[in-house]
Amino acid sequence: MKKINIIEIKEKLKKHYQGHILGPDRELHVSVNKDSHGTVGSVFFSLDGSPPKGYAIYIPELRLLNLYDNHGRRFQILRECRLDFEL
Repeated sequence: MKKINIIEIKEKLKKHYQGHILGPDRELHVSVNKDSHGTVGSVFFSLDGSPPKGYAIYIPELRLLNLYDNHGRRFQILRECRLDFEL
């Protein structure tokens, strides 16, 4: 099972948006959504910009990370992965 951290998620989103062009260092915003039992149901990531320049949704129960471009089109699915940081 692959472990992925915030830096890797940020780099994947930046690379898809900017390619190899150097641009501003964008902040990655993280929003943790918990269910009624207090367990993490999903984690939403967005790359800073107006509008945001990329998104990612992680579902812990499925161990699934979906990456989306700035238009909301999915460009990558990472299966069997875990986040390598505390929520």
